[in-house]
Amino acid sequence: MTSTFAKVNRIDLLEKIFSDAKLVITASVYNELLEVKQYGFDFPDNVTQSSIGLINLQRAERSIFEDFLQDYRIHFGEAEGMAIAKCRNGVFITNDSRAVEFCKEKRVKVLNLKDILRRIAVENIINKGEMVELIRAIEDKDRTFIIGANDILGGYK
Repeated sequence: MTSTFAKVNRIDLLEKIFSDAKLVITASVYNELLEVKQYGFDFPDNVTQSSIGLINLQRAERSIFEDFLQDYRIHFGEAEGMAIAKCRNGVFITNDSRAVEFCKEKRVKVLNLKDILRRIAVENIINKGEMVELIRAIEDKDRTFIIGANDILGGYK
């Protein structure tokens, strides 16, 4: 999810809606960002230069992480983040519907892209016109389609 907002130069929106929380990425996600940077992409800099911190798996979380890794629907970085979120009472954020489904099954608190965009709208962090532009930019830069964009825009009063 951080990459989604980094690609459109709007990490600040995550920082604003989670201002009362500590935003972190796992070591494996950080390594993925470094790999992408080696291929010439600039968006990882938006993450590394933000207030988003780096977090590591602790010994007590390893068994849950290893259990999560057994499921084909999620990859290494997701399993790591989900295990940390579950053990530390955190919230895992993702724009992957399979990961959301997995989190719900495993009782990991989760927010998806639509949840976050809706919160941005409800809290009026950006205006409706800016939200339309943000949705278009995310769909273009992240090569995704945001289902329920009208629901998000309905969050504006």
